[in-house]
Amino acid sequence: MENNILQNIQSYFTEEVINKLAVHLGEDKEKVAKGVNIAVPSLLLGLQNQSKEGLTSIFQSAKHLFASFDLHDALGKYFSKDDRGESAHFESDNITNEIFGNKFTGITQSIGKYLDMSPESVRSLFGASVPAVISGITQKGGHWDVAEVGQLLQTNRSSFASAIPPGLGLGMFGSLFAKADVAKEIGGPNNSDVDSPSPTPSMVHTQRDTDQEKKGAGVWWLLILVLIAALWFLFGRGCGSDKQVTSETANTSLDSNQNIKPDSSGSVGSLLIDVKLPDGDSLKAFSSGIEEQLIQFLQSDYKTWTDEQLKEKWFDFDNLNFETGTATVTADSQVQLVNIARILQLFPDAKIKIGGYTDRTGDEAINKKVSQERADAVKNYLDKEGLSAQVVGAEGYGSEFAKVAWDAPDKERAKDRRVAISVRK
Repeated sequence: MENNILQNIQSYFTEEVINKLAVHLGEDKEKVAKGVNIAVPSLLLGLQNQSKEGLTSIFQSAKHLFASFDLHDALGKYFSKDDRGESAHFESDNITNEIFGNKFTGITQSIGKYLDMSPESVRSLFGASVPAVISGITQKGGHWDVAEVGQLLQTNRSSFASAIPPGLGLGMFGSLFAKADVAKEIGGPNNSDVDSPSPTPSMVHTQRDTDQEKKGAGVWWLLILVLIAALWFLFGRGCGSDKQVTSETANTSLDSNQNIKPDSSGSVGSLLIDVKLPDGDSLKAFSSGIEEQLIQFLQSDYKTWTDEQLKEKWFDFDNLNFETGTATVTADSQVQLVNIARILQLFPDAKIKIGGYTDRTGDEAINKKVSQERADAVKNYLDKEGLSAQVVGAEGYGSEFAKVAWDAPDKERAKDRRVAISVRK
């Protein structure tokens, strides 16, 4: 299959088609064009997020829809009338609902506000885009292999994500696009009575970023290994310390080098960058880290989300570490607390809750106590910065939402030891 899947699909939406859509919806054609450019990558991201079983089910529905799809008419029968005079769009709408589930209402509201368009019109744009999307990923209905289509969607997910306007962002989708969203989220069961975190997503890179990382990976790893060996020789061996290094920290990180962070698998991630603030200033933070994602989310229409939707979305601190077995923040982690305080000061209406988490090892009573103390440590710092009115709570969950088995390697269990923030109304 061709890799320019996004461009192929968008090519269906010629100026003539956009004009027809605008007339049907009673909306400005420029807004409609922008809406299509959001709907198409959103649908592709939604499909990419499906399991094999989910994609198979959607394909079964889509085969019937595609049978009536006219390749020369990108709108198909979406705006036509059935025998009772009602709009015959139920098949496309059903597929859209299969893709997005109960998140779709919030998505249409957010996009509607972004475009200054009614949610009903946004919903119709998505429905009208479904046939073209199905055509694009199945080679005009000639290739329905779920495994190959799934791989195609996976390969192109970064380009889909980057097609979402920066002013809108993936934050509006909550945890739905975990595989495409760059925000880090904590996993947890779906329980409306508990502030259960969402699964941790993978980080998105553009193709250019990926190529550059691959190109320089070998040299940088060699330099890093040499540096680590030198530091160990000078400080570890030289000091004669017999203390064992443990990873009992809220988040695993290379404490000896703040310019490098590990990703969820423990491997080296990205360097510090200048993250722009709404007031024109900037702060140093990791690319796609908590600071960048929190700013993007607070600039979105998150207030249209329900309380339950907000409870499901959490942002992990990615450079917040504590002294072993304590709630004392290490000196090199203070910078991230400073950054979060700075961001909250720029969004005085924003409110947050802080959560602390541990892995499954050890006594649960102690886990609860330590996780509560670490959540309180973050809250206390923000309180001292005059932000107490914006922090609605801090709670230690212990190992309640831990995903990794107690007897797994420490590198894996480290994913469950963390502190996170959830935005509230």
